[in-house]
Amino acid sequence: MLRITLVANAIHLEAARRLRQREGGGARAGWRDLLVHEPRRLVLSAADRRLWPLRLAVHPLGMAALLVPALLGLVAELRLPHLHRAGRALGLLARRAGRLTLLDDGLDQYRLLPRALDPQAFAEGTALWLFSDAAAFRAPWCGRFRVGELGPLYGPLADPSADPWPAAPASGGRWEVLVLDAPGLERLAEAAGRGLVPALAGPRLVVPHPVEAKRAWRLPLRTQDRPWRGAPEPLLAASADRLVVVGESMTLLAALALRPLGSRLLVALPPQADGQLWRLVRARAEQDSGVQLFA
Repeated sequence: MLRITLVANAIHLEAARRLRQREGGGARAGWRDLLVHEPRRLVLSAADRRLWPLRLAVHPLGMAALLVPALLGLVAELRLPHLHRAGRALGLLARRAGRLTLLDDGLDQYRLLPRALDPQAFAEGTALWLFSDAAAFRAPWCGRFRVGELGPLYGPLADPSADPWPAAPASGGRWEVLVLDAPGLERLAEAAGRGLVPALAGPRLVVPHPVEAKRAWRLPLRTQDRPWRGAPEPLLAASADRLVVVGESMTLLAALALRPLGSRLLVALPPQADGQLWRLVRARAEQDSGVQLFA
């Protein structure tokens, strides 16, 4: 029998990875685990390749080939984050699989109206594995599913004493602002450009959103600014006495979880952001004076 796991980004991969590790990572007698992945959006580690010796990159021909075992009734389980905008091959594969298991897809569990998942499209009690960084703010629709806990996505880093920040900016001194680009920051960037947010005047390290269509920080880089293509989590964990700016993305949860005491967090959500997300940030701001919501 075949179990197929479909992942398109690093969050899906981490959810699938933890689920495989819970099972011991080995192959069950008579079972084969196949990982179908998007190579343009994620990088598999050596440990991932050991967990999934059978791998297939996302491609129309490859997806079509998977219909053969599906039509023969050989796909016992399909693990995937959602079926939003699924092609005909994936839709048929989902219908023919013996069991569906859903993987965490990021912020949707904190939205009253999820963007990538139609809860009514799945049978009540379908398995849904979720990270637990802000479990108290899960949307009510999660109750339709049989939720499994994967633990927090963002936890303590291996070596918090190391300084991950790059060399000092060209203007001297140090980096004062960490900008984690995401939807919502277009309003903040406009206000900063007019001098209405003085705290953003210092040297800025700008981390672009990995999805180009979701980049919202429109201010041009000044001589004392710099783009940063590395992982933002180590920077967040070492952001004491700095200002962290974030919008509507998973880096919001990372910032809430990893920023040390003494750092300041400015959250700028789009006006149309889901009300559940607004409630989450407002609640954190009430608990922590270092968290501010740009409204």
